[in-house]
Amino acid sequence: MTATSESREERRMHGVTETVNVLLLDTLPDEIGEWPRTPAAEAAVAFAAEHSPAYLLNHCIRSFFYARSIAAAKDLVAGTDYDEETLFLATVLHDIGLTGEGQGPNRFEVDGAFRAARFARDHGLSDAAAELIWDAVALHTSSGIAVHKQPVVALAHLGIGADVFGFGVEELDRAVLDAAHSAFPWLDLRERILEEVVHQIDQQPSKWSPMSFVDDVYRKFRPDNAFPGLDEMCAAPTVPH
Repeated sequence: MTATSESREERRMHGVTETVNVLLLDTLPDEIGEWPRTPAAEAAVAFAAEHSPAYLLNHCIRSFFYARSIAAAKDLVAGTDYDEETLFLATVLHDIGLTGEGQGPNRFEVDGAFRAARFARDHGLSDAAAELIWDAVALHTSSGIAVHKQPVVALAHLGIGADVFGFGVEELDRAVLDAAHSAFPWLDLRERILEEVVHQIDQQPSKWSPMSFVDDVYRKFRPDNAFPGLDEMCAAPTVPH
């Protein structure tokens, strides 16, 4: 952050006052299309909106529409190749581990996976669907791994990555991308989500994990941190003392 940037607490407070465009899910642009209006999906939106600042909620909602657009580009059909309700819950709840509702001792992706899977079971989804959601949430930052899992897991990863860092964005229908950004604005997502990852590890070091997304983020913002890096790991004795 620069000296002129908002402090993290100012950003947090700003997020509380931003308009959360949940109601726009009832009046979506034609370019985006519909979403699965099941009781579990509607409950997931309400749950995410209750616990997430607007920038995070908007990201999670955009990620679903991006994931579905990428599925279409890959000729994957909802109801045949993947279950749309399961994909919706996986994307809408994938960052619940960055909120107070999903807090735990593990890296945020894993804590979020446990909370999202429990939510799914509590709202009538099968154990198999809950396990898919667990994998999708836990692996959503795992490049090179998630794409080789089941379609729900792979599509969630691709939609989320396209939104945060533009990975594979060329597979997105441009009309979907533009309409989703208009309906659910960016709100400094990238900067704010990274700040939250760092804040969580500052508060609870057990949420750090070596050679991972959270490790990369923490080293960028806390270059003098005490966690061992690759050099220290390679210098460790081959036979532990």
